[in-house]
Amino acid sequence: MARRKISLPSGARSLARPLVAAGIAAVVAVGCTPADYVPGPDQPRLCVPRVGTNQVILPLPGLFLPLPSIKGLSEFDDLEPASADLQLPDRIDLRDNTGGFNSYAEFTLAYGSLYTRPRNSGAQWRKTPTPDCLDGHIVAVSVDSNMAVALDSDGWIYSLDNLLSGPMLWNWTRSYGAPIWLWPGMKVPGEALAPGKWAISHRMSESFIDAKGYKHPTTAGLVQLVSLTGGGSRIVFQDPWLPPDFSYEIGGPVGGRFISESISSSGSVTFVINRFGDMYTRKYDLDLAGSNHIPGRYTWQEQGDLPSAPNQLEERIDDSYAAISLPAEDWQHQPKIPGTITALISISQTGPTMEDMELRVEGESAGRTGYWHKPLIGGAWEFIATDKALAMPVLVDADPSRDQSTQDLAPLSGLHFEGQLGGGWTARTEDFDWAQTKHDVTLRSPNGRSYAIKMYTSDALRFVEHGPGLDRDPRLLEGAFDLRGALGSGADDSEINEFIRTYLEGKPIFEIWMQTTIDELVISPAKFFAEPLGELRRL
Repeated sequence: MARRKISLPSGARSLARPLVAAGIAAVVAVGCTPADYVPGPDQPRLCVPRVGTNQVILPLPGLFLPLPSIKGLSEFDDLEPASADLQLPDRIDLRDNTGGFNSYAEFTLAYGSLYTRPRNSGAQWRKTPTPDCLDGHIVAVSVDSNMAVALDSDGWIYSLDNLLSGPMLWNWTRSYGAPIWLWPGMKVPGEALAPGKWAISHRMSESFIDAKGYKHPTTAGLVQLVSLTGGGSRIVFQDPWLPPDFSYEIGGPVGGRFISESISSSGSVTFVINRFGDMYTRKYDLDLAGSNHIPGRYTWQEQGDLPSAPNQLEERIDDSYAAISLPAEDWQHQPKIPGTITALISISQTGPTMEDMELRVEGESAGRTGYWHKPLIGGAWEFIATDKALAMPVLVDADPSRDQSTQDLAPLSGLHFEGQLGGGWTARTEDFDWAQTKHDVTLRSPNGRSYAIKMYTSDALRFVEHGPGLDRDPRLLEGAFDLRGALGSGADDSEINEFIRTYLEGKPIFEIWMQTTIDELVISPAKFFAEPLGELRRL
C-alpha cells in the first residue's frame, strides 16, 4: 500500500533532531523482558518494541523517508567493532538471507548477530545495535532500501528501518500487519524459512512505467515481504498495512505452475529462478495490482494518448491524465545465462525509477567464481569474478542453450467453473487460479457458438483476515471481461455485439466485481447494489 513520503524542510529537521536524539540510547537498551517470558512459536521476542525506538511520528515506522542522519558516516565509528575471529566477508555482492545492502550501508549475518559498515567502504565491520533478546538469535536477514527484516528460528518478523540514515536513527520494531503496522507480531510462512525462499522489498521509486507504457510519478514507501510456498509455485506477499495473514499472492509465472527454487525482490520488482536456470521478473505490489484506490487511480480501459501527470496527487484527481493501466504488467522472461550458475539470485536498485534495477546470479565462468549481472530491462549477461566460494549448489539441470521454463511444472488447479450469464448465454473457465491476473473464459451463445474471451482479476483491498487460497469464505476480486478478441474475426458478430449491448452496457471491456469461493464465482457489474451478471458453479 503506498505511503506518503514526507520531506522535512530544514527548519523542521533542526527541530526533529533533538527529539529523535533523545531516543537513541533505546536502540541498544529497548526494554526489559518479563521474567516468565519464553520466546517460541506462540509469541515473538518481547524486548523488541511494538512501537519502534526512533519513530518521530507514531505509530508509523519510517514515515519520514529517509530521516536525516545526525552525524553522518561517522556514526558507524561509534558502534562496537566486530571480532577478527568472526572472519566476516571482504565484500557483499548479493542480497540474500545472510546479508545485503542498500546505497548507504551493507550488512552481514554471523552467529545470530548482524554486522554493518558503510557501503563499498571496505571499513571494519561493526555490530548493528540490536535488542538483547534478539541479538544472537537472528537466523536470516533481508535488506532493501530503507529497511531490513530479521527472522528468528520460529520465523517471527523483526523490522529495522531508517537504514538510509546513520545508525543512530535505526529503528527496531516487532509489529507487522494491520492496522497501520501495529499488529503485535507476525511470521513468514513456515515453508519459507529455508534459505532463498523469502525477501523484503521496499519501494521508494520516483516513477514507474505501467503495462501499457504510461509513466506514473509516485511518492511511496511501500514495503512487502515475499515468500515462496506451495513447493515453490506460490508467492505470498505480506504488507505491514494489510491483515496479518498469508492471503495475498503474486500469481506466479507460467500460469502459476512455474516452480521457483529461490526468490529475490527489490522496489516491488520480484525475481525468481527454477532449477533449470530459467528466470522471470515482475513489477507487482498491492498498488500496482489495482487494489488500493486510496492513492491510486486505475483503469481497465484503453486510454489513447493521455499524458502522464506531473505528480501523484494530480494523477489521482485529474482524469485528463493517464491512470494506471490494468491488468498489471505480466511476468517478463529473462534470457538464460550462458554459463554455470546456482540458485542464489539477487535484484537491487540502481537508480530513481522502478525500472532502474540490476539482476545478479551467483555462478562460474572460465574456472572462476563470481556472479553474472544485467539490467532489469535489456542488456546482456556479463560476469564479474570474485573468487569467493559458491554459497549454493550449482544448478546441474540448467541448459543455457534452451528454454526449460515449462519443464517440471506444478499441476493445474483442477478448478472448473460454468454457469449462466443471462439470455441463454453461458460462461466457462477451466483450471481457475484466483491469484492469476488473466484467465481464459469461453462464452457460449444460445445458438451454440463459442467465443474465447479474457477475464482479468485483481485481489481487492481487505481489512479483515482471510485464509490462504480459496475456501468457503468469499474473496472479492476486482476485474474486467475483455471481449475484444471475440470481435472482428470476419464472421458474423451480430450475436456477440447484441450480448455486449444487452448485458455489458455496450462495453467490450466491461468492469466486474467477483465474489470467489471454492464452490462458485458470483460475477457482478463493478458498482454498488448491482444485480449479479451470473453465477458460475464449480463442476
